[in-house]
Amino acid sequence: MTDMTPDQIAAAKEAGIITEDQARKMLGKDENASVIGNEDDMRFLRSFSDVFISIGLGLLVLGISAAFKLIGGGGVTFLGAAAIMFLLAEFFGRKKRQHLPTLISALAFLWFVQLGATGLVRDFNMGGDITAALITLVAMILFYARIRLPFCMALIAISVLYLIYAVLLNIAPDFIKANMGWALFLGGIATVAMAMLYDLRDQHRTTRFADNAFWLHLTAAPLIIHGLAIEFVSLKSTKLFNLVPAVSLDQGDASIIMIMVGIIAVFGLAINRRALLVSSLGYAGFAIGFLMKNTGLDIGSVVALTFVILGAAVMFLGVGWHKARNGLIKILPDWKIFPPPFDPNFRP
Repeated sequence: MTDMTPDQIAAAKEAGIITEDQARKMLGKDENASVIGNEDDMRFLRSFSDVFISIGLGLLVLGISAAFKLIGGGGVTFLGAAAIMFLLAEFFGRKKRQHLPTLISALAFLWFVQLGATGLVRDFNMGGDITAALITLVAMILFYARIRLPFCMALIAISVLYLIYAVLLNIAPDFIKANMGWALFLGGIATVAMAMLYDLRDQHRTTRFADNAFWLHLTAAPLIIHGLAIEFVSLKSTKLFNLVPAVSLDQGDASIIMIMVGIIAVFGLAINRRALLVSSLGYAGFAIGFLMKNTGLDIGSVVALTFVILGAAVMFLGVGWHKARNGLIKILPDWKIFPPPFDPNFRP
């Protein structure tokens, strides 16, 4: 296996130094399992050019969506927009190897396919949400088969959950609506389980399997926390500055959310997945703010102090992540789901 990264191989191919066949062989027969470096590499961002293009792409997506809704675009129209996003993903993902714009294109593709499928089903009386969910899932699988972007694993997971919820709502609508929190929670657990199947194939986080798992973990945490919050936390309506509608928590409910985030953080540390914690930071900040609301501080001070506490906690945990893991591993059972300590010199 070559020591070159996929991006370096792609650059060499674009420059004509190596052929397409040579690049494929250097990546390995299974591109998903090709070596990508260590767990801390940022593999979806190469330069500010990627950011600049992504900003323009995001604005384009918002403009297309708004324009189509203003003119009353139907299912076929939004599927046409999805086709445009597919072509953009093909250009940025397979030709230019710019992962961040491809990521934006993939997210827009899912959005437009879902809007288009829903409209198509409605316009031509082709069925209900189950049909729309099936169309969305098949489209995302085909998209991933062509583009091979790890981020698509999260979009496929969302599409699968969309299909499952559509089926369950069709079978027992009242039961599912009454237990939506548990449905979201179980969906999050299933997503974590799928992510860990990838993690078990790459305990040292050095291949594309690790990237696939990363996006699945990032998707799972909000589903788990939000699902449990629906079941155990009482959300109350309020208005920030007497203008902006929002929800509020009492200190007991805020404490429950912090306990949930804490459990997820410990589990993420045990399996060496920061993504679980990162995607739950919004809930943590929300809970910290309401825990301090009765301290007598004004709202500006509460917001500032919340950011200070949250930022410091994340920074110290990030700096001491591997030391904390090494200590935790000593008291954990010797199970394969808990990967060994990080070794920067490991080579597959």
